[in-house]
Amino acid sequence: MVTKKKTSTRTARSTKASGFSRNMAYKSKNSKSQNIAIIALAATVLFMSVGFAAYATTLNIGGTNNVTVKKAVWDIHWAGKDGASPAETGTVTETKGADLGTVTRASDTSVTFTATLQKPGDEYEFTVDAVNAGTFNAGLTSVVLSDASAHADYLTYTVSYDSQTFSGTSGTTSFTPNPASTLAAGAQKTATVNVKYIQPSDENKLPKNNDVTVTLTAAFNYDQITN
Repeated sequence: MVTKKKTSTRTARSTKASGFSRNMAYKSKNSKSQNIAIIALAATVLFMSVGFAAYATTLNIGGTNNVTVKKAVWDIHWAGKDGASPAETGTVTETKGADLGTVTRASDTSVTFTATLQKPGDEYEFTVDAVNAGTFNAGLTSVVLSDASAHADYLTYTVSYDSQTFSGTSGTTSFTPNPASTLAAGAQKTATVNVKYIQPSDENKLPKNNDVTVTLTAAFNYDQITN
């Protein structure tokens, strides 16, 4: 009886070992199947990713000859230029003492005048427009007047522009506009020139022996504004 029990125990152990082997083999086979499934899934995801990246779109901006750079033009002149486009409305105009003098637009950059003042109180005045027909903004950097200070006892000579007045009988000949004066592209501003015979406090300072001739000039200097 003892011998039979031992045999039965060995048989059970053998059966258990056999079952364990079969179980391990099954697990091993199943594990391989899982690995294959994971590899196949990874391959599918990779394929889908590559397929998605194949879609592309380009958005364009542009045209043909669609940008024009206009030519640079520097053109500052006294109003009244022939053939100006658009036509200029400004001109040289006598505003006081028209019977005492004359004024002429001699060229695009020059205006000349003459005046004969007979007695204290006589006054001659005219206006002229400065025009910027160019493509750049311009700044008036200085106004230079002839020195008429030697005649300041009986004569005044002033030039007004952009709400500022400069005197040729003050002893100063060159003036810097303050505040700065800008003549924008396409704009125009008026200059007023005035000369007047005045009564001095000491009448002995009046010219008595001979007529006095005085040369009066004004120069307006403009520069391009670059900023």
